[in-house]
Amino acid sequence: MKVIKLNGIKLEHNTIAAIGFFDGVHLAHTELINKTISYGNKHNLKKAVITFDVHPKSILFDLDYHYLTPLDKKLEIFKTFDLDFIYVIEFSKEKAVLTPEDFVNYYLNNIHTIVCGFDFKFGVRGSGNVKTLQNDTRFNTIIVDEVTYEGYKVGSTHIRDLINSGQVDKVHEVLGDFYSVKGEVIHGAKKGRMIGYPTANCDTNNYLVPKTGVYVTKTKYDGVWYDSMSNVGHNPTLNCLATVSVESNIFHFDKEIYGEDIEIKFIKRLRDELKFDSVEALIKKIDQDKIDSLEVLKNLK
Repeated sequence: MKVIKLNGIKLEHNTIAAIGFFDGVHLAHTELINKTISYGNKHNLKKAVITFDVHPKSILFDLDYHYLTPLDKKLEIFKTFDLDFIYVIEFSKEKAVLTPEDFVNYYLNNIHTIVCGFDFKFGVRGSGNVKTLQNDTRFNTIIVDEVTYEGYKVGSTHIRDLINSGQVDKVHEVLGDFYSVKGEVIHGAKKGRMIGYPTANCDTNNYLVPKTGVYVTKTKYDGVWYDSMSNVGHNPTLNCLATVSVESNIFHFDKEIYGEDIEIKFIKRLRDELKFDSVEALIKKIDQDKIDSLEVLKNLK
């Protein structure tokens, strides 16, 4: 499988490609990709996805956008599919003003079949849509209908709402896994080890971080998943940080891993982050958090 930056480069001849931003690579996205693979195999076509390196809003409105799956994570997931190519559009303000016709001519030149969601839009101010693609006779267009789960449209917006409200236990079915963030372990105040609960402070970079609170988690280091519990917040009792941190207490783990990468998978939110009157009260609550976490993780297996 090749990853190719799609900057004026023609797609491989006889290619079918699913196109979209694919933030989260959720249930509706996987249906899009699987339909691409199925059709491609049936008609002996090269199978691909076309995606963007950054969210258009981050460029158009200079937003500090936070992702369910930043590009590196998205590519990692794509590589689990039976695809031949991953094409990445490097978005810019110049490319944002392309008309739908120019977009097609620039990016979809030479394509055999394009696969997209029913609500896919492209070109300046989203003025191109599925009708634009269907009206182009140079290639075939396959439209994937809306996918729903428990009455909700499966989409990144709904998943983000769940994560922002701390309902991480409800995203598993639509994501295909629990939500996770990845990043380098960075130095913090190191006060957790003083109370018997050392933590790995994860630099979440441009990931969407769940609502503040204490979570049951799994933490992966060096290819191994460990049981853990994690705090998302400001550490009001010990540190009172200005910015939100994501810190994981990894059970049965005593390695120094500063500067190395970990992944934290959020299983369930246990409680709000609280400010305690004493360190002793904090430790007592964390002791209970660990008991509660182990119970959830035991039932997970």
